[in-house]
Amino acid sequence: MGNYGTRPFLLFVLLQLLLRRACFSVNAADTLSKGQSLSMMNTDIISSQSGNFELGFFKRGIPSKIYLGIWCKRFRQRILWVANRENHLSDPSTSRLEISDDGNLVLLEASSKKPFWSTNLQNLPSNSTEAALLDDGNFVLRDRSDLSTIFWESFDHPTDTSLPGVKLGIDKAGKLPKQLISWKNSEDPSPGLFSYRLDPNGSSKYILEWNRSQVYWSSGVWNGKSFGNFPEIRTNDIFNSSFVSNENETYFNYSVYNSSLMTLFFINYTGQIQQFAWLSFVVLPLIPVWTRPESLSDVYALCGPFGIYRDNTSNPCDCPLGFEPFSDIETRLNDWSGGCLRKRPLQCENRNAKKDWFLKISSMKLPVNSKAYLAMSARRCELACMNNCSCTAYAHNSSGCMIWKGALLKLQRASDGGEAGQDIYLRLSADEQHISTKGNKWKLRVIVAVPVTGTGLISLILCLSVCFSSKKKLERRGEEAASVNDLMLFDLNTETHAIVDPTNTKDNDTKRGKKDVELPLFSYESVSAATDNFSTANKLGEGGFGPVYKIQLRNKCWIGGHAFTLLKGLLKDFSIFINIQG
Repeated sequence: MGNYGTRPFLLFVLLQLLLRRACFSVNAADTLSKGQSLSMMNTDIISSQSGNFELGFFKRGIPSKIYLGIWCKRFRQRILWVANRENHLSDPSTSRLEISDDGNLVLLEASSKKPFWSTNLQNLPSNSTEAALLDDGNFVLRDRSDLSTIFWESFDHPTDTSLPGVKLGIDKAGKLPKQLISWKNSEDPSPGLFSYRLDPNGSSKYILEWNRSQVYWSSGVWNGKSFGNFPEIRTNDIFNSSFVSNENETYFNYSVYNSSLMTLFFINYTGQIQQFAWLSFVVLPLIPVWTRPESLSDVYALCGPFGIYRDNTSNPCDCPLGFEPFSDIETRLNDWSGGCLRKRPLQCENRNAKKDWFLKISSMKLPVNSKAYLAMSARRCELACMNNCSCTAYAHNSSGCMIWKGALLKLQRASDGGEAGQDIYLRLSADEQHISTKGNKWKLRVIVAVPVTGTGLISLILCLSVCFSSKKKLERRGEEAASVNDLMLFDLNTETHAIVDPTNTKDNDTKRGKKDVELPLFSYESVSAATDNFSTANKLGEGGFGPVYKIQLRNKCWIGGHAFTLLKGLLKDFSIFINIQG
C-alpha cells in the first residue's frame, strides 16, 4: 500500500523538477531565450551545434572567483573569452546569465541589484532576442525571428584570444579598437599589462605594448600577402589571410579552409603572442605554431619595477640585494608585474641618517629612459646621483654618465653570446649595507708569502681574524695613494664605492674558480704605518710565529696581524692573498 502511495508522489516531484528545469534553465542547448537562465549551481552550459565550443561558468584565482566564459570543449582549461573579466562573481548558488526585460544579456548574482556584466544595448526588440553560441565560437545576441540580424557578438569584444573570423583592428565609426589584452596572471583573467593591437598611428602593422604605452614588438607592415616580421601569417593552402581598410573600419582577418583544423592565437600573461592549432577529430594536445617575440628577454618590463630577468623560463625573475618580491602569491601564479620592493627605504632626504650607498650589479643590459651626461667622470657621475634624491641608479662608460630616476624597468643580465654587459650602480639604504655585511659573518684569512735569502724559499702563513663591528660607508680610494698608506687604504670589497651584487652567480663562480688570481702588493712601510710602527699599544699577544698586531683599515675595522718585524730588512714588498669566506 505504501509503495503505491509513494510512487505517484515521486513521479509528480520528478515531473515538477523537469518542468522547472525546462522553463527556467538550460543544460546543453545552443541558445538562451527570455525566461531561461544559465545557472552555475546547475552546471548549465550552452554548447555550439558542432560541439566544439561551450559557454558556462568557471572558477579561477585564490580564493576562487567566478567568471562566465567560452572554452574549447576539448580543452576546458583554455578559456577563449571572458564576459566579466573586470567584475567577478562570488556566489556560486545564485550566479546566473539571463535575458532581461529590455532584451539585453545580463549576468546576475542575488547579493547585487546591478548586473555584473551586460550587453547594455538600447532599443532592442525585448520580446524576440535570444543568445546563441555559434559553431565558430562566436557568442551572439540576435533576433529570434530573423537569425541573420545580430545585435551584439563576442567577436567584437575579444579578451586575450582571437579565433578565425575575429576582426582585430579599428571600427572607425564607433572609434572602438578591437584588441587583445592579456590576463593578469595564470589565474586572474582581469586585464593585464600586455596588449596586441593595430598601430594607432595609422600604419598597417600590429604592435605589442606594455601598459598600453611602451611598444616592444612590431609585426611589420602588411605587404599585400603577409606582415614583414610575421611571415607565418599569410595566405597559403591552410589559411586565408586578409588586411582590409576602408572608410568604416581597418582590420586583419583570417580563416581556415578545412573546418577540421581548429586554430587560435592569443596574447599570454608573459607578453608573448602565440598561435596554436589542433584537429577536431583527433585527440591530441594543442600544437604551438609560432611565438612572438620568440624570447621572453624581448618582453618589456616582464619582471616589473627593479626586477631582474635572468633567462630562466620556469622562474625568469629575481630581485637584487635589498629588495623582495612585491607579492609571493602573484609570483607563484607567474605574475611578476609587481616587480620588487625595497626592504628598507632610502634615507636621502633625512639629513640625520646615514648616507645611501650603491650596489654594483655587473654584466647588465642597461635599462631605457636614462638621462645622459656626456664628458663626466665616474666620480662626478656617482656624486650627481648621490646628491639627487630622485636618482635611483647610475652607470658610467666611455660614452659618459647615465642616471635613472624612479623605478628601473627591463633590468636583465647580458647574454653570454650577445652584447657585452655593463655595470650599473643601484641606490640602497645605508642600513641595507650594514645588514648585508653583518649577515655574511665574514672571516678573513691573510696569507703572507715571503722570499727569504738562505737555503731556499720559506713560506710564513699568518692566519688572522676580522670582526666587522660597525662597518661605515666605504670611501673612494685616491688614484695617487702613497705607498705608505696602501694597506690602510686597502678595500676588502671588490670596489671602493660599491659592494658587488651577491646574486651574480656567474661572477662569483668565475671568481671562485680562478686559481691564478693576481695578488695585491703592500709595502713594508704601509704595514709599519698600519700598526703604528709595531707599537706595543697595537700588540695583541704572541703566537707560534711571533707577536700579533692589530691593523686599522680605512673602513675603521680592526684586523689582527702577525709580527711583521720578521720581515724587516728582508724585503721591501710582500704579497698578501685575501680570502673572504661566508
